[in-house]
Amino acid sequence: METSTTIDRASLIERFFVLRPLMARRFGSDVYKELRDKFSNITLHQLTVLEQLKEGPLSMSELAKSLCIGESAATAAADRLVRQGLVERQSDPTDRRIVRLALSPSVTNLVEQMHTAATEKTKAFLSVLSDSQLTQLVDIIETLCAGTTASSGPCGPAGPEETMGDCGAVS
Repeated sequence: METSTTIDRASLIERFFVLRPLMARRFGSDVYKELRDKFSNITLHQLTVLEQLKEGPLSMSELAKSLCIGESAATAAADRLVRQGLVERQSDPTDRRIVRLALSPSVTNLVEQMHTAATEKTKAFLSVLSDSQLTQLVDIIETLCAGTTASSGPCGPAGPEETMGDCGAVS
């Protein structure tokens, strides 16, 4: 019986490998197409950075950790966003060595529009699931994210408040 379980599990893992990129493409095209059309001068990675900054200013190390990227990559993304006038660098009031990245006042409304558009597209994408299925899906994703970040991944162990940010990162 253990052999059939192993075979079934192996088949399911293979199906997962086949379905994962299909789902990512479908989700990406449904959710981000409108955003890419509306905000064509902003890359998907930059959209992710702006979304992270929606909750408030972050240091480069905090931003890098939330996106599961290196600090140099976070700084490069910040440089591009600063040049575009979408974010600004601010001094940390408690430690002059720390520089925080914050949304520019003129872009706050834009980020809210992007978030609303992404939320609506996500709702439509997930509408084929029952409430029970959606609950199971979220539980499974949270379990996978917690298992991934608890191991020796690029982001290290994650607390409950970090789990989804770490898992959903774009590198």
